[in-house]
Amino acid sequence: MLQLLRRLTALLDLFLIVPRRALRFFANAIPFNPRLGPLRHLATAGCLYVVFAVLLVYVVAPIRGYTGQYTLREKIGYDAERWLATAIYDPKGNFVGTFDPRLDSLRDVNYTDEAIEFGDYVANPDHKSIPVREVPEQYWRCLSYHEDRYLGGPLNPFGIDLIGVLKIPLSTVTRSIELKRPSLGVGGSTLPMQFARVIYKTPPHADEGPFGKLGRKMREWWLAPVIYRELTRGGDDTLLKQWAANHIWLAQRTGGQPLHGVEVTSRIVLGKEAKDLSTAEQFVLASAVNKPIILLEGSDRLNEVRLDRWRYITEVRARTCAEKLITDEAEQKAIVFELLQLGSGPPDPKVRPKLQQALERFAPDQEKRAQANPVVRANVLMPSARFGLREEMKQRYGFGWRDYVRGVTTTFDVGANLAFRETMETRLASLDAKWQRKLDPAYTLDPKKVSSDKTMPNVVVVASDSAGNIVRYYETGETAPYFGSWPARNTQSGIYDPTAEGRMIASTGKMLVAIGIANEGKDTADSLYLDTRAPSAGLETCAKGGSGSFGRKSIVAFACSLNEPLVDRAARLGQPRMQRLVDGFGFAMPPSAALGGTPASTAAVLGQIAGAPRTVHNMSSIVLASLIGQGGKPLKLPSMIRSYDYTFKGDSHAGVTPNARATVVPNKLVRKNAAPLLKSLLQAPLCYETGGTPHGTLKTLSHWCAARRDDLLLHFAKTGTQVGTDPNATIDTWITGGLQFKNGAAYSYVVLVGTGTPGSPFAQGLHAGQLAAPLLDDLLINLAQDAKANARPDLVPRRPARPAASPVASLRRDDAYRPPTSGENLFRNLNPN
Repeated sequence: MLQLLRRLTALLDLFLIVPRRALRFFANAIPFNPRLGPLRHLATAGCLYVVFAVLLVYVVAPIRGYTGQYTLREKIGYDAERWLATAIYDPKGNFVGTFDPRLDSLRDVNYTDEAIEFGDYVANPDHKSIPVREVPEQYWRCLSYHEDRYLGGPLNPFGIDLIGVLKIPLSTVTRSIELKRPSLGVGGSTLPMQFARVIYKTPPHADEGPFGKLGRKMREWWLAPVIYRELTRGGDDTLLKQWAANHIWLAQRTGGQPLHGVEVTSRIVLGKEAKDLSTAEQFVLASAVNKPIILLEGSDRLNEVRLDRWRYITEVRARTCAEKLITDEAEQKAIVFELLQLGSGPPDPKVRPKLQQALERFAPDQEKRAQANPVVRANVLMPSARFGLREEMKQRYGFGWRDYVRGVTTTFDVGANLAFRETMETRLASLDAKWQRKLDPAYTLDPKKVSSDKTMPNVVVVASDSAGNIVRYYETGETAPYFGSWPARNTQSGIYDPTAEGRMIASTGKMLVAIGIANEGKDTADSLYLDTRAPSAGLETCAKGGSGSFGRKSIVAFACSLNEPLVDRAARLGQPRMQRLVDGFGFAMPPSAALGGTPASTAAVLGQIAGAPRTVHNMSSIVLASLIGQGGKPLKLPSMIRSYDYTFKGDSHAGVTPNARATVVPNKLVRKNAAPLLKSLLQAPLCYETGGTPHGTLKTLSHWCAARRDDLLLHFAKTGTQVGTDPNATIDTWITGGLQFKNGAAYSYVVLVGTGTPGSPFAQGLHAGQLAAPLLDDLLINLAQDAKANARPDLVPRRPARPAASPVASLRRDDAYRPPTSGENLFRNLNPN
C-alpha cells in the first residue's frame, strides 16, 4: 500500500513538474530569448495562438458540446424546425411553391429581414426549405469535400476545424496586404458553424468590421459543438446530412430572396426533384455553397457577375469534385462532359407551362419574382386556397402538422381556379353596386373596396366532385371560414372542435328533415302537412302569413322552405331519429338543447343547428352520392388535398388527431329506398312550379332545374337565410346542393355570404336568392365547363327496361291541385297515407 502511495505521489509530481518545465523552456526559448530580438513578440503570439487553437478544438469544443445540450437542445431543434417549408403541388405534380413563413410556423414567425428582440428572446428572420427525404449522396460528398473534409476526424472531432482555425492569422496577413488595409482573415467555417450562421441569420456582410467579424466567429465557435453533438448523437450522421441538404443557402434571385436547401433549389433552378438529380447536377448544387447561383438577369454588371459565378461553380468547383471523388474514368468523363454543357450559361428559373400561363395571365406584374421565389409563386397562384390548405392540415394534425407533412398535392387545377376567382370577384363587385343601400356601412361585397373602414363578410363558394375532391375554391379573408368558425378552433392544439361550432346553418337544416322523411318511407311528394299559419288561398304557392290550419303538400313545403308544416312533420319522425341524423352529419345542437330546450326536429327545421360550411357541403356530398347510386362506397369530407408527401415522422399516417373525421358510407345515413322521394323534395326549390310559374326559393335559377336542361340528369339544392332578433337583419345566406351532368360528372357545392355572428348582421332585408344565387349561377356555369373535360361515364345510371304503359295508369295523371278543406287537412295530416 505504501509503495502504491509513493508511485501516485511521484506521478502527481510529474504532472506538476512537466508543465512548469515546458512553460520555462518556452519562456527562455521565445519571449525572453534576446537573440530573437523583436521577432520574439511575434513568435510568442503565434505560439499562444496555436495553444488557443488546440484548446479550442480539443478541450473547449467537447466540453461545450456535451454541456450545451442541456440548455440549447430544445431551442436548436425548434429554431431549425421553423425553417422547414411545406411544398404545394397541383394535381399533375407540378411544383406550385411553398407556404410563406407566416403560414408555415408553429408558434412565432419573423418574415422581415432583420432579427426582432422580445426581451431575452430573439426571433431571427425565417427562410423556408423543403425537407429532403433522402439526401443525394453525391451532393453530400462534394459538399463535405469543399467545406469540411475533416469533419468527424482527428482534426475536427467536434465541429471546429483545427487547420481552419490555424490559418486565420495567415489569411489575415494576406487579406490585409490584398486590401491594403487591416482586415481579419477568413477560414475555419465548418458545416456546423455554417448551420449556426444560417439558422441564426448571421452571415458575413461586406461592411462587417474586424471586431464584428471576430464576434460573429466566436458565436459560431460557441454554437457549432452543440449543433454537431445534436446532429451526430449515437454516432449516426443522418441528421447532419439532412441539415446540410436542408439549410444551406444555394441560390438567390436578383436583388436577394435566397433559396435554401437542395429540394427547393433543384425545383426552381433545375426543374426536378432532388431525388432525380444527376451526379453532375448534385455537384453543381454542392459547389454553390458560399457562391450561390444568381437567378434572373439584371444590369450588365450583374449579368457579368452572374455568368462568371455560374462558370466558376460548374467548371471549377463542380469539376474538382468530379475529378477528386469519381474514380471510374468513364463515369468521370461523362460527368465532366455534362458539366461543360451546363456551364454554357446560368439557367433561368423553371416553371411548368400551365403554371407559367397562369402567372402571365393573372399576375404579369409579379411573374418574374414568382418564377424565382417559391413563396411568391404560391401566394400569387393560390391567393385564398393556401389558407384553406393550411387549415385542412391543421384540422388533421393540429398545430404540429409540419412534423408530419413535407408537401401536399391539391385537388384542383390552379389556372382554372384563378379564372373562377376572377369571375367571383367580378360578380361580387356587381352585387356590391346593386345592394349597396341595404348593406351595413361597415361592410362591402367588393374585394377591391376592403379598407380599414370597410370589411367583407365571409364569402365561401366551394364545389367538389363525386369523390369529395374540391375542384373550385373561393374564399375571402385569411381565416378559411369554410373549415369552421374561429372560436371552434382550439387555441392550444389548433384542432377544430365541431361541437363548439356556433354558425347556424339556417334552412339548409331542412335537408335533414327531408332525409328523415324519405328514410321513413311513408310519404310522397303530395303528402299534406299541417300548416297552422297557412293563407286562405294560394296553398299551392309559397304564400305565407295566414292564420288558418290547412294542409300544404310536402313538395310545396320544401320548395318554399316553410317552417310550420315541417316542424309538425319532423316532430312526428321522433326525436331520437332526428338526433341521429344531426349527429351523423356532424352538426352541433344549440346550447338550449342541453337544458331540455329546443328538440332536434325543431332545431333542424329552423336551422338552429350549427355547422361549418364544410359540414354543410358534406351533407350535400352525401346526398349526391346516395342519389347517383354511389351510396355504398365510403366518402371522405370535401378535401383540397389529394395526397400528402409525408416526412419520416408522418409515414404510415402517423400523427392524425383522434377526432379527425373518418370517411362515411352514405347509405348508413340515407337509405337506398329513400332516393326517389328525397330527389323530388330537394329538387323542388329549383324545379317546383304551379300554373307554369316557378315558386321555389331558387326560382331565379329555375333554368338550372335538370328537367329543363339537356345536359343535366340531376340537380337538387336548398337555401337558407339566417337572421338576428330583427327578422330583417341578415347574418348568413346559404345555398347548398349537388348536380350530375349527362356525361356522369357530378358535383356538390356550398355557397355562403355572411358573418356567422348574430350580433354582426352585414345587411338589411337581403336573402339567399339575392346574394348567394348569383354566385351559384356563376359556379354552375363553371362546373358545366369542367364537366365537359371530366366526363364520368361510369357514374351514368343504367336505364331500366321500360314496361308497356298501362291504359289505366295513363288516365291517373292529375296536374290540377284543389286545396282541401280544413277537415280534410286535419284528417290527412294525422293519417298521411
